Amino acid sequence: MRLPNFRKKPRAQVANGITCSTSELLELRHKAHSLIGSSSHKAYSIMAGSTLSKFRGRGMDYAESRIYTPGDDIRSIDWRVTARTGKPYTKLYMEERDHPIITLVNFSPSLYFGTKEAFKSVIAARLAATIAWTAALNNDRIGGIIFTAEEKFDLRPKSGRKGVLSLIHALAQATTHNATDLSESFLEPILHHAIRTIRPGSRIFLISDFYNFDPQLEQNLSRLRRHNDLILCQIIDPLELEAPAPGVYNISNGEEHARFNTKSDSQRRAYTSIFEQQRQKLEQISGNLKIPYLKIVSGEDMSGTMRRGLSLKRNGGRT
Repeated sequence: MRLPNFRKKPRAQVANGITCSTSELLELRHKAHSLIGSSSHKAYSIMAGSTLSKFRGRGMDYAESRIYTPGDDIRSIDWRVTARTGKPYTKLYMEERDHPIITLVNFSPSLYFGTKEAFKSVIAARLAATIAWTAALNNDRIGGIIFTAEEKFDLRPKSGRKGVLSLIHALAQATTHNATDLSESFLEPILHHAIRTIRPGSRIFLISDFYNFDPQLEQNLSRLRRHNDLILCQIIDPLELEAPAPGVYNISNGEEHARFNTKSDSQRRAYTSIFEQQRQKLEQISGNLKIPYLKIVSGEDMSGTMRRGLSLKRNGGRT
């Protein structure tokens, strides 16, 4: 008599909040399904695939004319407006087409830190994976550029599950890298790389904590959004928003040690203002460039922010 074949089901890996497993990121496809189902603005959302795009390029329906910029197709020059104004103008059209979704994830050392739920690096990976699954459900191609201290991933857009899986494997690997110099930031290098390599017409989600961003950030973002849809996603830990309860804390960066006294009201206010000034500056830049800005706080439900992000139009917005 043949005995039944009892096979043990593989035990699901428990999320530890420090690194991400591929299985953890695979499970986020269920969240993506709920996000798609709950969006009442799906047809005109920044994630929409086979629908009328808010990005303007070559197509059938004339939209408007604007000043010619290097890289524009000379076949689209609006000769009437050019002759009337004495400056070169190009025609823009509304078009319906598939736009690749690119997750641009800046895993600077400052992301490998967290006080609630998970490291910011893990929150960034979960966000990027959720975006990828949502894009796949909309029949978009998915790609990504990921910078860490140890490795760089440049994933060309692929359709459906292939694109998602390539990105997930890279994200899981990125969360295992060790943080080094916390003052180091890869934001400028990843933006320069994106400007050189991402094809016009893409929808780009820039995911970072924007820690110690350089004065050239606004200029680089402006160049990147010139021919793309760009959305800023800032990952924030609750400890950055508010100083810990009054007390004396031993702190360390792994090499140096110090004491942090939060008993003083003035010191607590100074602590809070440092981060808030940086955040407001980023919000100001997004407003100047009309780039949507999403704030993702560790420990808070990401779904609400993602739902609002789905309905953001290309002309900008903040949440």
